[in-house]
Amino acid sequence: MNQLKRWSFAPILQNFLNLGIFQAASIALQLLVIPIITRKYGIATFGQVALAASFANFISNFSNYGTSQTAIKDVAANSDDKKFLSKLFYKILIFRFLASVIFFPVIGLMLFLHPTLSVWVWIGAIPLILSEIINPLYFLIGKEKIQWISWGNIAVKVIVLGLILFIPLKNQPAAWVNGLLGMPVVLYYIFICIYIHRKESLQLMLPSRKSLIDLAKENFYIMFNGTAVSLQQSVFLFTVANYVSANTLGMYALIDKLSGVFRQLISSVSSAVYPQAARLFYQSPNQWFEFKKTLQKMYGILFGTGALVIFFGAKWIVFLITKKDDPTTEIYVQMFSLAPLMMALNANNVLTLLLEKKHRTLFIISMIILTITFLISFLFVHFANHQSLGWYPLVIEGICLLIYLIFTNKKSLHAP
Repeated sequence: MNQLKRWSFAPILQNFLNLGIFQAASIALQLLVIPIITRKYGIATFGQVALAASFANFISNFSNYGTSQTAIKDVAANSDDKKFLSKLFYKILIFRFLASVIFFPVIGLMLFLHPTLSVWVWIGAIPLILSEIINPLYFLIGKEKIQWISWGNIAVKVIVLGLILFIPLKNQPAAWVNGLLGMPVVLYYIFICIYIHRKESLQLMLPSRKSLIDLAKENFYIMFNGTAVSLQQSVFLFTVANYVSANTLGMYALIDKLSGVFRQLISSVSSAVYPQAARLFYQSPNQWFEFKKTLQKMYGILFGTGALVIFFGAKWIVFLITKKDDPTTEIYVQMFSLAPLMMALNANNVLTLLLEKKHRTLFIISMIILTITFLISFLFVHFANHQSLGWYPLVIEGICLLIYLIFTNKKSLHAP
């Protein structure tokens, strides 16, 4: 208990404040752009935008290859070693570009699975993918200089919102919307990368073939876990798109987008916690597990309250987004309301396995979840009515929480 009292939340709060500014801009953009799209182009077009964005998210997760998680620790541990940071910075950037070649076979698969959608819907997502490839946030988190990117990110998101609001899009609006969402961010991240290179006195050091292969091996399990998390949302959306009307797709896409927003928020909290969690774990694993209990209680109160707000405020949420009453979409939102709580309670279980470097366990969990995702998607589409689709996020997140609890209780040998 005395150790618990000595724990300081100040570093976490400072990191979260800076990360919060960064993520708040992204979350606000995602929320504000929904009513603009639905009111200007209809909920069917919004469904296409969300489908392509989900496709981009999958490619981005694969291209990232877990580097946004593992590299934070490397940067923090070697923050004064310019040569190491130079090698790491350019190795990750080049590796991400090489990994992104998966885009070409996947876009072919999308065209096969969704022949009625124009190829431009998928091509329009390229700027979204590029923005995540170039994103240097991992470096700034490790250096604890997130403020370098946070405030400018707000300005960029305001510009993006203005472009979508005031530029009329007549042909292929879904493709153009995703293009406008991504391109200003790409340009901003290029500027930030140049700024980091100069400010940190980095040198252009091209990685060796062996170092790229080693990175591919080391991060494979983490990459698969991240991709599986992405697919547990995307697979269902891709599957539903072939079996429901455009309007129903748009309604489900709304809660899929809300799910992505909360996942992003929870991810920013975990990133803020990570440095403190690592320090506690390396001092003594028991300190982390005690600290984790405190965090779980806080998450339960915060996201439990949020679940109540979403459930009872579903009518107003839907009206604010679509500017009309839609009872079916309201029911979807109410069904979704507990899903963020499940996500939040599971975040520290994932963090525990990362701290324990149990990457193989993460891989096994990902394989199980991915198999269940395909099975549940099949069952929902073929045996449930369209109104029941809104239960999917809660069902899959509840199953994920259960699986992680089983593995962390079984595998966490250091737990008290």
